[in-house]
Amino acid sequence: MDKKILLCSSMVLFALLVSAGCTVLSPPPNPTPVPTLTATIPVPTPVATLATPTVAQTPSTEPGPTQTMPPQWPLSVSVEKAGTYSRTIITHFEGGKGMGSVLRLDATLTRQDGQVVTRSIDKPKMGDIIEIEGTNGVDRIEVTVLMNSGQSFKINDQQMQYKIRN
Repeated sequence: MDKKILLCSSMVLFALLVSAGCTVLSPPPNPTPVPTLTATIPVPTPVATLATPTVAQTPSTEPGPTQTMPPQWPLSVSVEKAGTYSRTIITHFEGGKGMGSVLRLDATLTRQDGQVVTRSIDKPKMGDIIEIEGTNGVDRIEVTVLMNSGQSFKINDQQMQYKIRN
């Protein structure tokens, strides 16, 4: 009788294990992808379009703010007229401890007549100059340096007045 109980218990235990999913079945087949439908909706073409008038902005000759170079990159740059009655504006690169870190020196002249002229020197050396011809009025000169870190600093922004003979 003990054998019958043991055999019945084993069969019940086996049936429970099989029904619990402890057997290895083959993996389910990969599902077939379902195609997706996309609808294209035609966009109507406008009959007439109205152009919004734009006002051309004249570059300003008013100076803006400048930036101070970090103390680890001190530089000296000066800007002056070539002479009392000259229209030529000269930017002097005078060097400094930070000159080895300068990739480019840019001088941008905004002329009173609205023209903007930019001249550049790559890897400037002490004593390098940039000359740009101005007008017989008030022009604006901006000097910017690009450092090898990728930072850019506008270190000078001023007006240059043409001297009129009295």
